[in-house]
Amino acid sequence: LNAAIEKEPENAGLYTQRSEYYVRRELFNNALSDINKAIELDPDYVKAYTGLSAIYLLMGKPQESLDALNQVLKFDDKNADVYLKKAKLYLIMKDYENCAASIQKTLEVDPDQADAYFLKGMALMENEKMDLAIASFERAVSIEQNHFDALMQLGYIWEKKDQKMSIEYFKSASKANPKNTEALYNLGLLYQENNQPEKAIQAYETIIKLEPGNKHAIYNIGYVNLVILNNYTKGAEYFSKAISLDPNYTDAWYNRGYCYELLKDYDKARSDYRQVLKIKVNDPKAVEGMNRIDKLN
Repeated sequence: LNAAIEKEPENAGLYTQRSEYYVRRELFNNALSDINKAIELDPDYVKAYTGLSAIYLLMGKPQESLDALNQVLKFDDKNADVYLKKAKLYLIMKDYENCAASIQKTLEVDPDQADAYFLKGMALMENEKMDLAIASFERAVSIEQNHFDALMQLGYIWEKKDQKMSIEYFKSASKANPKNTEALYNLGLLYQENNQPEKAIQAYETIIKLEPGNKHAIYNIGYVNLVILNNYTKGAEYFSKAISLDPNYTDAWYNRGYCYELLKDYDKARSDYRQVLKIKVNDPKAVEGMNRIDKLN
């Protein structure tokens, strides 16, 4: 980029590209210098202003970020993307009135902008208007069937209302973004809570394929084996894997100890409960476990 700029010192696009490089390196002052040079060279260059806005936001200057976007609207007042970026900023600033106005402007320019309905849903949810928020998220999904963020929010909302609906939304979110483990993890938990151990394990195993070091998914397979399937040997195996990833994972130590206790291997159980107490002094579950073993053995 330095060489290209040396050859074409009046090319605003090159300064913008170098600014983006500096942003990735978190060299914000350098990025700011380059993006301002791009604007100086081309005062109507939308990408430069949106870049400037992004830099200010990363620097923790939301008002300056907003001012940069407003500069675009002086010469391009039909730019739906800029109105949407303003709505996001107002949401961050918790200025819900201006957020709603910017969303309305976005939809006037682009009535089928799914992200606008998603943001509207987020603002409504923050104001505890849940029914209206659901309607906005559903509208986003009706426009863009694979709108991951809207599907995730619907999954979380319905988790408290109707877990079957929640499962369907998280399944759709997982299909929309197969490499995202958040949707899969929530699916696993819901299957676990609804006594569907095979489906829960399948969800966790998919996570482990994507993230082999995901200790929580590994732990949860152990938990399903312990609590639902009563397979204490298999449970202990997975808790051991979780412990190997995090030696201070007290829940894994305790539950492996409990598996050993149920298998009547009291020495191993006592050893694991003691390990919990080394990490977390006076842990009530571990103390209770030690007391149980003392009575049994």
